Amino acid sequence: MIKTLIKLKILKLILIGGVSTAYAFKKYCDQKNEMKSKKDKKLLN
Repeated sequence: MIKTLIKLKILKLILIGGVSTAYAFKKYCDQKNEMKSKKDKKLLN
């Protein structure tokens, strides 16, 4: 019983960590793409 609870807690932590990591990575990529598109717009003008 206790072992399964510990396993569930570990799985929950891994899931939350994975989701937050993916979110942070997506935000970082979006920021990078925004900067890139701004540079492109400046070159076009």
